[in-house]
Amino acid sequence: MKLYRYLALIALSCGTVSAQESMTSGSHPEVSGGRQYMSLERPMLSIPESEGILGPMFPRIHGGEAIHLDYVYSGGVFNNSRGGLQTRDASSYVGIATISLTGDTEKLGLWKNGTFFVNSLFSHGPSPSRFVGDIQGLAVFAYETPEQVSEYWYEHRLFRDKLSIKAGKMDAGTDFFYLGTTADFINSSYTCLPTTRIPTAPYNAWGVAGTLWLTDQLHFKAGIFDGQANANKFWMSETGDVYGAYQLEYHYSLCCGLPGFVYFGGWNDDCPYETLGDDPIAKTGNGGISVGFEQALYRRNVHDSEDLRGAYVFANYGNAKSDRTELADYWGTGLVWRGIGNRSDDSVGVAVNYAYLSKRLETTYAYESAFELYYKLQLTENCSLQPDFQYIAHPSGEVHDAVVTGLVFQLIF
Repeated sequence: MKLYRYLALIALSCGTVSAQESMTSGSHPEVSGGRQYMSLERPMLSIPESEGILGPMFPRIHGGEAIHLDYVYSGGVFNNSRGGLQTRDASSYVGIATISLTGDTEKLGLWKNGTFFVNSLFSHGPSPSRFVGDIQGLAVFAYETPEQVSEYWYEHRLFRDKLSIKAGKMDAGTDFFYLGTTADFINSSYTCLPTTRIPTAPYNAWGVAGTLWLTDQLHFKAGIFDGQANANKFWMSETGDVYGAYQLEYHYSLCCGLPGFVYFGGWNDDCPYETLGDDPIAKTGNGGISVGFEQALYRRNVHDSEDLRGAYVFANYGNAKSDRTELADYWGTGLVWRGIGNRSDDSVGVAVNYAYLSKRLETTYAYESAFELYYKLQLTENCSLQPDFQYIAHPSGEVHDAVVTGLVFQLIF
């Protein structure tokens, strides 16, 4: 099998932290050995720390230290009001429910430095992209896949937390090429670069990945995954195709205490492809690079790491081989402001991206672009409401510009 060629990489990578140590992450943190770990996966939409609606009713099984349960439902109504493929009867509702369990082996009385995670998701509703014709996907949680156990993995920390090992079926987009500042954007490309072809929800994959702490600020990540992720498969695809991801990242603070994060990464696979164009040719393998950064421009209280009120900017870029990938180059940038007036948990975000189509497709326009503006209203710690506006220019490089409005909500049970 082709997998054997990558055994050397397993020895180098040896695991991963469960999720990004992003400066804006809203996951449940655990502190160990002076470092902060995020046990839960990268969310589709950022989830504030909360014991949930059911927490006070069932305190012994929900939000416990040894076993932590999370139940989250996200839903949204979208309407294409202009352009695209269709404007008449062009409204769509999509929703997704996730049930996840995180366990701490030490608190369960087993062994130290171990964490296991299981996540199930239940999606429903057709994607609103069917009315627009865009290639990026204007709703990040419009999965259109069957109910599934999307993740089950175990992670172990070694050598006084200098190395972390993670293996199982996982969302590789949790650990690679991700910026926490983008968590509340609805367009899919902001949270997951469309050029990287990384196994991510709902098409998660079995794999082994790892993080090595070179210093407290400088980390190296590497991982290998099943190259043929399938939402219907509980186990591996058995094709032997492999996807590899690598990332060097640096966490820093400016002289005035404003945190920042920058990464440089790459990916490759050995999956079979057919070249684009009128005369397709069988090819093997694909690859590209990815770079990104996020920076706090202003913080209401720079001395309190838990106070996220302030302004943040982000930018990222990715590419792939243009003869076998529809989206050959991508870049995006945006600004997020957290804490609006006296509403400390509200946020507003604005961003724009450009996804350049392969020249072999010979489309009318060379790119598809998405402009997005949202306001997230945190009604309670367990409920949020988020109006969203998107302007999609040149969907798929062929369709008339589209205007899409949406209203997204989230409930934490």
